[in-house]
Amino acid sequence: MSVDGWSDMKKENRAAEEEETLFLKALQKLLEKARDQGNVITEEELAEELGEFSLKEEQLRQVQEYLSAAGVGIGSPIPLEERLTEEENACLRDYEALVAAIEQPESGVFDAVKLAAMAGERGAQSRLAELMLPRVLDVAKLYAGQGVYLEDLIGAGNEALVRGTALLAPLEGPQEVEGRLVELMMNAMEELIEENIRMQGQDEALAERVNRVADAAKELAEALGRKVTVMELAEEGELTEEEIMEAVRASADNIPELSGGQGF
Repeated sequence: MSVDGWSDMKKENRAAEEEETLFLKALQKLLEKARDQGNVITEEELAEELGEFSLKEEQLRQVQEYLSAAGVGIGSPIPLEERLTEEENACLRDYEALVAAIEQPESGVFDAVKLAAMAGERGAQSRLAELMLPRVLDVAKLYAGQGVYLEDLIGAGNEALVRGTALLAPLEGPQEVEGRLVELMMNAMEELIEENIRMQGQDEALAERVNRVADAAKELAEALGRKVTVMELAEEGELTEEEIMEAVRASADNIPELSGGQGF
């Protein structure tokens, strides 16, 4: 391959990488919009966000499958049972049976429990947490199918509920208790989902970097007719030595076109 040919190939690769980055950002924006709308987007919103990429029919189908796997419906929400795995549906049935067995008191008695919990009575706080368990399930259903197991969502909601029953003193009256506890449940589940997204994003970014390094090493090795070193690859200017070494470690030193993997 000539020097000009190698330069043209690098330009094409950069353009493709930039296009992919823009596409992934648009896809993430779609997911965020769907979550704000109860895990559903319209066909018009899908076309608006991705229209600039001129996707072929097969590519659009793959996007729709990706959204469906993330629990996002197009035009109408995906039924809860379809957003859950078989294991999660079993967990849902078990938890529904558990909360159905909790006898809810009359409103006056419930208010008395709330007032006692606000006053710091631990027995009342435990009783209040028990009576609020059905609300944990209601909130978990709202967030189900967003990449976090239903059981983990329920667990996060339960923890927030128990902690929250000890933080009710500043409220003005029992009428504010349920809203405050539900808010704490929602915050806990949202944080869990956001953390999961962040971790997935880090994993995906690292995997993308490994692929970039492997592709760049392969192209340079083909141009030079031999394996290349980390320093030689870094001198091309597309990747730093640190980025290359991080990819080498993530791949378990398994990028064949790099001389000795970590070799300089």
